[in-house]
Parts: sequence; C-alpha cells; structure tokens
Amino acid sequence: MKLRGLATVEALTGGNPFFVGEVARAMADARSGRRFIAVTPTVRAAIADRLGQLSDRCVTFLEAAAIVGREFATTTAAAISGTSPAEALDLVAEATQAGLVEFHEAPHEHRFVHALVRDAIEAGLAPADRLGLHRRAAEVMERQYGHALGPRLFDVARHWADASITGDAATAASWSVRAGEEAMRQLAYEDAARLFRQALRIGGVDVDGAERCRIQLLTGRALNFSGDLKGRLEVCLAAAELGRALGRPDLVAEAALVMEAAGSARFDLATRQLCEEALQGLPTHATALRALVTARFVETFVFLQQSDAVAGASAEALELAEKSGDHRALAAALRARQVASVGPEGLAERTVLADRMFRLGQESGDPQIEMWAHLWRIDAALEQGDLSLVAASIELLARAVRRVRGPIARFELARCRAVLAQAQGRFTDARRLEAEAFSILAPTAHDVRFTFRSALTMNVAHHTGADDSIASFDYAGAPESHAEEIGFIGQIALARALVSADRLDDATHVYCGLGPPGRWQPPPHVVLCGYGFGLAVAAGLGETDDVAVLYDLLAPYRGHHVASGMTAMLYFGPVELWLGVGARHLGRLDEAVAHLQHAERECKENGAAGFRIEAQYELALALLGRGGTGDVHQALSLLAAARAKAGPLGMAALSEKISVLRPRVDMADPTRSLTRREREVADLVSEGLTNRELAKRLVIAERTAENHVQHILIKLRLSNRSSSPFGQRQGIDIPRRSRLVMATRGFWSCRPLGPVDGAG
Repeated sequence: MKLRGLATVEALTGGNPFFVGEVARAMADARSGRRFIAVTPTVRAAIADRLGQLSDRCVTFLEAAAIVGREFATTTAAAISGTSPAEALDLVAEATQAGLVEFHEAPHEHRFVHALVRDAIEAGLAPADRLGLHRRAAEVMERQYGHALGPRLFDVARHWADASITGDAATAASWSVRAGEEAMRQLAYEDAARLFRQALRIGGVDVDGAERCRIQLLTGRALNFSGDLKGRLEVCLAAAELGRALGRPDLVAEAALVMEAAGSARFDLATRQLCEEALQGLPTHATALRALVTARFVETFVFLQQSDAVAGASAEALELAEKSGDHRALAAALRARQVASVGPEGLAERTVLADRMFRLGQESGDPQIEMWAHLWRIDAALEQGDLSLVAASIELLARAVRRVRGPIARFELARCRAVLAQAQGRFTDARRLEAEAFSILAPTAHDVRFTFRSALTMNVAHHTGADDSIASFDYAGAPESHAEEIGFIGQIALARALVSADRLDDATHVYCGLGPPGRWQPPPHVVLCGYGFGLAVAAGLGETDDVAVLYDLLAPYRGHHVASGMTAMLYFGPVELWLGVGARHLGRLDEAVAHLQHAERECKENGAAGFRIEAQYELALALLGRGGTGDVHQALSLLAAARAKAGPLGMAALSEKISVLRPRVDMADPTRSLTRREREVADLVSEGLTNRELAKRLVIAERTAENHVQHILIKLRLSNRSSSPFGQRQGIDIPRRSRLVMATRGFWSCRPLGPVDGAG
C-alpha cells in the first residue's frame, strides 16, 4: 500500500483515536523498513472482541459484507452469506447498534464505519473461507446484475481473480480481460494494463497460444497509452514470439502496430524489424493490415535520417489504405506521409495532410485522430510563423485531449502551450508549462521529456540570459544513450546555448566536433533548426567561412520560421533573422538590412515579442555598420524601442548590450546639435545639391541656404563639403571600418567609434 499521510489515515480510520494511533505506529514501522500492515494484532484483537459480542449469524453476514468491500448492498451480502433479505435487515441493525456499520448513500446500502473494520474482518477469515466467499461473491453479482454490471464488472473480476486458486482459472482470466477492456474504454490505461497482466498470470498454461498473444497485445496497447515504453517493448516482443511460433504473421504485425514511434533507437529499431518480418509473411490481399504495417515502418524513421525508401513506402501505405477503405489504416498512412514530408520542402503537403486528418477524425469520431490533426496544424503553423493559428489550434487540441486523456495526450497539450508562450515572449509561463509537461511524463519511460526540457529551457534562456539552460543538457535521470540518440541537433543546440552564455571556448569545442557545415546531414525535421542554430553559433565564434556556407544552406528557406517539422519543440524566429545575422557578419550590409527589416515586420505581425526585439537590435547594428542616409537615426530609434520592450519581458542580457552601445553612439553623434531646418538642409546637401539648388528646392534666398550650410559645417567641426558626406556623390571614399554614419541624413563622423560589428 502506498502511504499518503493524513489522507491515508483518515480513509482508514475515519478519525477514530484508537485506530489513528495504531495506523501511526504501523506507518512508523514502514518507515523503518518493515512492511506496512494497517491491521495490526492490536486492531484485529479489538475488532474480534467486538465481533464476539454479536450473534453468529451477524458475524457470518459481516464476513460476506467485508468480502464485497467497505460499501456493500444488503441484498448482495445476504445472498453471499445465505441469509434471507428479511433476516439481513435485522442483522444490519444489530451491526449498526454495535457501531460497526452505518447507512450509506442509497436504501439498502451500508458501509463499515472505518476501512480498518472491514480489513480486520477479512484478515480474520481462514484462507479457504475467504476464497470461497470470493467465488460466491462473483457468482452472486453475475446473477444479480446480469448484463447491467456497470462498475460492478471490476468487482466481479476481482472476486474471480481472488478465487482463481481454487480452480476455474479460465473463467477468472476472461473476467479480468473483460474488465481490462472496459478500463481501456474508460481511458484508465494503467488499470487496464494491470488487469490484462492479471489475466495472463491467472490463465497460465491454460490459455491457448493465440488467446495469450491477444491478451499480450491488449497489455501492450494499455502500456503504450500509459507511457510505459519498456513494459510495452517486453510484452510486444513476447507476443511476436508467440505469433512466430504459431505461424501467424498477422500477430507479428499486430505486435508491431502496438509499438508507436518513440524517437528512441532502442524502441524504434525493434519495431522496424517486426514490420519488415510481418510484411514478408502477410498475404497481398490483406490490404488494410499491410497498409498499417507499412505506415508503422515509415514512422520508425520519424527522428532519424530518412532513406530514399521512406517516401516510396509512405506512398504505398496511402495507396493500400485508400484501397482498403479502413479509416484506421488511412489515419496511419496519413501519419506516414507526414513523416515523409517533415522537411521544410514538405510544409505545404503537411498543411494539406493536417486538414485531411482532421476530416477523417470527425468522420470516424476518433478523438485520437483529431488530436494528431491539431498537432500537425500546430507544427506547420509554427514553421509558417502564424502564432494566431497556433493558439487557435491549441484550444481545439485541448478539447480532443480531454476525450483522449492519458499522459501522452496531456503532455502534448502542455508542450504546445509552452512553445507558444516561448514564441510570444511569455517566458515565465513557458517555464511553468515545461515543468508541467515534464511532470506528466515523469512516471513513464518517455525520454522525450528530457529533450523537450532542454530545448524549451535553452530557447527561453536565449532571451532571458539565464544560465541554467546549460545544466538541462545533463539530462539528469535520462538513459545514458539519450544524449547519443538526439545526436546532431542536441550538439548544435548545446553549442548555441554556450555561445549565448558567452562560454566561447566550450562552444568551440562542441561546434568543431560536428565537422564542416557543408558535410552536415541533419534529419529532415531539424534542417531549419540545425542551420539556424549553426549560423548563430558560427557568427558568434567568428567562423566567417562557416557563416558563408550556412548562409547558403539556409537561404533557400526564406519565408519559413525556424521550428521543428515533426513536433512542437521550439520557435526560433523567422529564417530572415538568422540570414540577417549571417549577412552582417559577412559584411553584406544591404542584404543584412533587408533580411532584418523583413524579420522585424514578421515578428511584429505574429506577436513573437522576444524575436522582434532581437531583430530590432540586430537591424540597428547592421544600419550602424552600413552608414547610409538616415541609417543612424533609424538605428537609434530601433535601439530605444528594443530597450523599452526588453526590460518588461525580462530580456536582461539584451538590455545590457543596448545600455553599453547606446551611449557610445550618442557621444559620437555631432548632428544632435542640428536644428530641424539644418537637418533638412543636410539631407539635401548629402544628395549633392548646390547652394542655388538648395535655395530653389526650399524656396529661400541663396544667401540663406549658404548660411545654413556654413552653420552645419561649424557645428560638425568640418572645414568644407569635401570633409563631409556632402561629397559622397562626388566619389569621396572613406574606409568603412574607420568611420560610422552618425547623422540623421548621412553625415560622417570621422572619429572611430570602435568595433561596432562586434557589439552584439
């Protein structure tokens, strides 16, 4: 029994001081390593003493009632004990007067005043008497309730299981299976797995091979939904072995179908082998089953580098499924096509597949299918940068999850909510939701909780500057093989986190371990993440050659946003943001400005608050580096806007960078002393206009125009037009790295400001 503190004591004792003291002592013994036994000898003796004051018929009746449970129907206890209904009422009155039972919710329903009273009465029964009462209880309930057992189905199964040692194991096993199937319908997957395993233990060698295999497969499905992947693998392999021995490739196929992709090689490779074996033995006319197995084969590549055979197999699965007309096969085939299109090139197809999956879920009434459709929409919408669609799809997902239930479904919902919060700059919410998602899967063997924790934590830390993101890569509690299984994306993500934490030596070590970027082969679903992270790392480490390679690798995906193509793990802004970072590092400042302006607009429109601030900062650096007409003024405005928004979001690291950069820009800006009219004149002079042309454009006297120009030169400490950007159109060349555009409309300050390119 699991102890749950005060709640356990209250349930057992009802607050009776004597019982409370006894249970407290039993709990203390359990803490010292002894077995917890609530019915201590003292409790048993006390209850026996009170029973001794009752009639023998009343004791017999209470023993039958105790077998039923703490709550019991008077008619049921009477039938088990061989007592007439009329006499049973008198016996209940006797027990009530003795303070052992009390009325319950409905007429003719009673319960023991304390759970310990019931436990003590049952513990006092001789083993043979107890087993006989369980058998009679099962027979009586079957007879009384017939096909309207309802929740009593589980009671009947329990009584037959307890009585199975006396014989008729097949009957007991069949009732356990019935109860397990009902638990599956109620989505109580852990209870279902326990009942199916109970059936296997009870049945023993009496269950024939095919039936035993069927029960094992049922157990595997229950374990799959409850998240016990290790248990699922063991029972499915056992089922496949039985199917193999029976010469039944269809049973081997069913074993493979229970094994949903887990993103772990130790599970998925075993599933793939079962699929390949089943496909070799299944007849060609078994179109639905072949479609299901072919689709499952494709799914085993879900987190791995896909072979050329995957696309062909997914197309074959869809063709077979459509031919079969089986909605279960069609759902599996659509999932296979989704796996085959997880790369950024498959974004449009994934959107179509999500819509088709949703329609199939509605037509079939299957909430599991609807859940997958919503998850696909969320994944595609993240890559499209449509955070409004993500939010709307999450609300629809929540409805499906309430129907599906189970830890996996609840984890998916919490995970999607966490990623949306991270994308929108709600960093506190993101961390809270990540912790919720992790705790949901904590009792299971799903390693994805460790992957998600590290991904979400590091992407929040990218903006908040928290340093605990590195610790998340220790994967405390994960299998030793986990870090190897996540492979490339785990390493490049770690390198990016180390760069963000300014641990450049460590980042260099991790990054170099990946080899030249031109030889990288990221799995399709992490192409955008891999190249986007890689650009950020290479630029941060000053690896110019690598920046150029990664820029070219990422450039074809303009218009996408950096996200996983398989499942919601993170959002890392528009592709143009990272192309802009790369172009600025390469000195291609016009390209950088264009990319970053696009990224800033995208983030403004979709509500990606943190990435908008980051885009504003990067754009300001690109503008300062370029030094064109109006660039400095725009850069200053961007820095001011970014700083104002970064603080409230908790983006301390970026706020500090702006705080360091802004005063240096202001100090080097002599144009701050110009009047509005003088700035207007400066703008026109920078376009190459003469004093006469100025006067004509501004409708002023030529002498007035000349005075304005002279005042500007004095304020900027310039001797003539040729010392200023006024001569820019005449071909005057000032080395870019020795000057910075500081004027609103293009004036040069010849005082070096320092390495602005490295300010970020």
